[in-house]
Amino acid sequence: MKNLAIFCTLFFLTTSSFAQRSVSVTIDDVPNTHLYKQQNFNSFLQRKLDSLRIPVAIFINEGNLQLTNEVDKNKDLLKTWISKPYVTPGNHGFEHKNYAEVGFEAFKNDVVQGELLTRKFAKELNKESKYFRFPFNGAGNDSLEQVTALNFLADRNYISTPFTVESEDWLYAILYEDAISAKDKKRAEWIGNQYVDFTVRLFSYFDSLSTQLYNRPIKQIYLCHDNSLNADYLPRIIDELKKKEYQFISLDQAMSDPVYEFQLYYYGKAGFSWIYRWIPDVVLRRKMMQSEPLNPEIQSAFEERNKKKN
Repeated sequence: MKNLAIFCTLFFLTTSSFAQRSVSVTIDDVPNTHLYKQQNFNSFLQRKLDSLRIPVAIFINEGNLQLTNEVDKNKDLLKTWISKPYVTPGNHGFEHKNYAEVGFEAFKNDVVQGELLTRKFAKELNKESKYFRFPFNGAGNDSLEQVTALNFLADRNYISTPFTVESEDWLYAILYEDAISAKDKKRAEWIGNQYVDFTVRLFSYFDSLSTQLYNRPIKQIYLCHDNSLNADYLPRIIDELKKKEYQFISLDQAMSDPVYEFQLYYYGKAGFSWIYRWIPDVVLRRKMMQSEPLNPEIQSAFEERNKKKN
């Protein structure tokens, strides 16, 4: 029996260390209609994804359709996104309202208003829209607000969608777009390269964290946004992850990982990784959050940019 126990332990350690690393790519704030108009009614990000042939999930703000005067074209863009065979459509609220700030009634209305066209188009295309991602990734101010929202979402046949890796691409995107507007190609390339390198570092960190916590690499869920930065650099990130032998999987496949059934021990409005939210020990959670990689150069550049704007 002792030998059997040793064998089982060694087998578990061996198989866990060689487990396939995988990730589902999810894209928030779709469609970016301002960018669509700037690109002469083309979505360069969508084109890149067409060529990459990996599954992605998109989280839609239907309010974006009304941000430019070309509403009909914007609706066509949304339907095109949903029609892609590699795309899983999801709801991200009509106007991206922060539940912790607006309260339950406004949140509820934002969810319902944000599903009208998405579910209509999905049904026409023989798809489902069963995933919802909280805007700002905060599910209320406390456990009661969270339970209230999750029960409401379940009643509307939604699954609350987590993420495990996120590299603040929105921040990089602001700096990137500033550089593009200034026709500073060298700076734009530097920002793009920083984004790629930092994202890959974060994947390594969260994989090591999951191995430390669960003795295996979990199925990661990456969160990014519909912006010009990802149109230009998301393919690079995917290429770098492929070099590290990541498998790109659908959101359905990622959510089949048992970790996504774990109890949440964090109930506030902060939008950090679910890996931290599954840690019951607050001291350990903070320690691991403080160990997360940072990019001081980009943070400093962003702070300097905001000082100049103010």
